[in-house]
Amino acid sequence: MRRVSGTADRRGIRRQYAALWLAASVPPVIGATGAHAQQTTDLGTVETSDTAGDVNSAVYQAPTTTPLTVTQPTSVINRHYIENNIPATSNFDKVISVAPSVMVSPSGSGGDDANISIRGFQNGQFNTTLDGIPLRLFNGSQRSGTFIMTNDLGQVTIDRGPGTASTVGDATFGGTVGLQTKSPMSTMATTATTGYGSFNTQLYGLQFDSGQIKGTNGASLFLDTQFTKSDGYYTNTAKERENAALKIQQPLSDNTMLTFVSIYNDETRNYFQGASLAQIAKYGPNYGLSSDPNQQNYAGYNRWRLQTDFEYLGLKSDYGEGWHLENKLYTYGYYTAALIQGKDVSDNSRLGTIFGASDVPGIRGPVNSRSYGDVVALTKDTFFGDVKVGAWAEHQPSYRGNFNVDMTLAQKYISTNYDQHLGLDTFQPYVEADWKALPDLTITTGAKYAYSARSQSSLVDFYTKKPLDYAQSWAKVLPSLAANYRLSANWSVYAQAAEGFLIPPVVSSGSNVQPQTTWNYQVGTSYQSKAFTLAGDVYYIDFDNMIASQTIGGITNYFNAGGVIYQGVEAEGTVHVGNGFSLFANGSLNSARNKQTGQWIAKAPNATAAAGLIYEEGNWHASLTDKWVGQRFGDIGEKQPLSPFNQLDMAITYKVKNPLPNLAAVTAKFGIDNILDSHAIVDFGGYSGGSVTPLFYAQIGRNIYTSLTVQF
Repeated sequence: MRRVSGTADRRGIRRQYAALWLAASVPPVIGATGAHAQQTTDLGTVETSDTAGDVNSAVYQAPTTTPLTVTQPTSVINRHYIENNIPATSNFDKVISVAPSVMVSPSGSGGDDANISIRGFQNGQFNTTLDGIPLRLFNGSQRSGTFIMTNDLGQVTIDRGPGTASTVGDATFGGTVGLQTKSPMSTMATTATTGYGSFNTQLYGLQFDSGQIKGTNGASLFLDTQFTKSDGYYTNTAKERENAALKIQQPLSDNTMLTFVSIYNDETRNYFQGASLAQIAKYGPNYGLSSDPNQQNYAGYNRWRLQTDFEYLGLKSDYGEGWHLENKLYTYGYYTAALIQGKDVSDNSRLGTIFGASDVPGIRGPVNSRSYGDVVALTKDTFFGDVKVGAWAEHQPSYRGNFNVDMTLAQKYISTNYDQHLGLDTFQPYVEADWKALPDLTITTGAKYAYSARSQSSLVDFYTKKPLDYAQSWAKVLPSLAANYRLSANWSVYAQAAEGFLIPPVVSSGSNVQPQTTWNYQVGTSYQSKAFTLAGDVYYIDFDNMIASQTIGGITNYFNAGGVIYQGVEAEGTVHVGNGFSLFANGSLNSARNKQTGQWIAKAPNATAAAGLIYEEGNWHASLTDKWVGQRFGDIGEKQPLSPFNQLDMAITYKVKNPLPNLAAVTAKFGIDNILDSHAIVDFGGYSGGSVTPLFYAQIGRNIYTSLTVQF
């Protein structure tokens, strides 16, 4: 998409802009295999060079690209990469692991949730959005396997920065992982998929695409249903997952699109909190849960069933005269009635409860959360640029409990750790303007008012262990300033400064946890051509009142860990060498240190690197990717040191188009994750029970996955 010249007829510009802006809701289909194309974001945020659609180009084959119009470090991963390089049973954490400054504890083809770090920011310190809608729970975190399956993703964008005023969410300063659903196909098709891999991992999927339905002004939809199961790499950590996703797009006119999305997820698994170093040494790196009902880490005492749903109704319209409206009314829910876990899975605490000296103690922790909200943006094109006003509003009632129980006596109640009804109301109105200071220079400035109010009614409070009713609110104006300058059609530079703000994840009158505030500064550049892509940036982030956490016996405590300085340099690039081959590499040098002590903060690696080879020619696509993560500490105070680790993966995909008259395509995929079969200790899982024994996760060993997709 080539940027319109500043000297062109303004009415013509507006007509072109309106058509392209609306078309962003209905991306084209790539190729004749029926594969879904990359889902684009709003016009102006994903502009690339004119070679982006050329198969024999670096832009097309690159695992990650940085759009030329960005104002902050950004890595875009499109549908093409996801389809050809990621196991269908994986979650989005596997997708983003290839990007610079991203650390993911490897999850393997079994599809387990993974811990994610971006520049050292942990879950809850960066945003996760689905089609632009912020996803968050009462405690601010978001699991990677909670809502959407990889097969329903059209694009994933990793913004390593706070964005502008119109970037809504709780923790914009830590960046945003933007998940976007794919679009329905333009032709009718039925797609069946089956897969099998290591650890008895199985996948069965069936998807129906309507194509454009006659008599409906071009309406289209897809319905995708999937069932996965796996025994898991770690012993006795089996899981099953059912997921259904529906997306309907209904053009109401040439200028207006109505979209409805509904996603349902139901997952049951044996819940693995990590293993002690003694257990790993004795039983091996894949030790997970026990088969002995007399132990606290018995698989039957560590279970989790999670049900989620996500729905929204979106309206996107061009009203003419430069007016554009986008609105998404949504709800999503998170429900688990029976999260149970042994109180000390390290086997370092004695058995016994008030009901019996040999009974097994445990914890039951139900959670029920529902969000209701709206995201709205109104844009007006003017002679000097665009002006946007909008808001994000959400109401989230939640319940969470944590009870000591006797596992031997079928979870018989012993006592209460906390029993809380929570309410969280969020309102973020903003105003933002793009100023065309020069034909090739765009300055974006604005401010967002971030308001949050939390209420609590507790029979037993987390901190005081007594009944408690309270309400508390926080508010702050967050300014932002950014600029993008196009040095040429293929090269841009950008700079950004913005203030950030995050309320405590869970707070009560006894916690004394204060909101954290940040200032983000970063500059960078992006270049794209057929031969190569190259992007890089430097960043500096000044934190006050950073919120840290510590997990002991399955209960997480939050506290202020003082000020922190994050700083670093990041780079990524791809070179197309010809004959279907491209080489890519990216890396980062990252620092995250406490201002007062100079100590490294928890789970923040000092560097990351990735490199690999991609081949695409005819029906074949193949890749070899190695990701390396540097040294880090699992806990605050530079405790629980973790050594660097790397993971070498490969993937091969073969597509046959129209092999038979009634068969549109057949796609076979084969891959090996962790080819070198590394078993490094990659993550710290907190402390277990009264023994306060540290728990760890070993890297998932070599595993193979296969899949076969047939499209009619």
